[in-house]
Amino acid sequence: MPIPTFNGTALLTQAGRDAPGGVSPRYYAETMPRLDGQFVQNHGRGARRIALRGVLRASADSPALAHQNLKTALRTKQALVDGQTVATYVGTDGHSYANCMLISYEPGGEVHVCPAGPPYTATLFVTASVLQLTP
Repeated sequence: MPIPTFNGTALLTQAGRDAPGGVSPRYYAETMPRLDGQFVQNHGRGARRIALRGVLRASADSPALAHQNLKTALRTKQALVDGQTVATYVGTDGHSYANCMLISYEPGGEVHVCPAGPPYTATLFVTASVLQLTP
């Protein structure tokens, strides 16, 4: 299973799962006096949300350095949530979604550092949300 990417940057290191939502219609509906039903104006298609969950992992020769490397990787991914970058998102099935913005990238729990090493491994579950602007 491919690792999901945004703008060519891998968002996870393993166990990635994404759930693309449906495309929402954009319309205006109005009730007309003395007429049954509604007057509807179609305004095209709206955005699609894609929910993403998975694991971010980093390794090093000491537990503290593994934790530091993981936090650096987390901040690097969070820097992609800038509200300005519109790029391609490639999902876990390899499907490409053009014209996307990464709108959130959050830790989903506490950092776990495996005591067996070296190398020591720090792991963090993360959640992210992608918005496809023009599906």
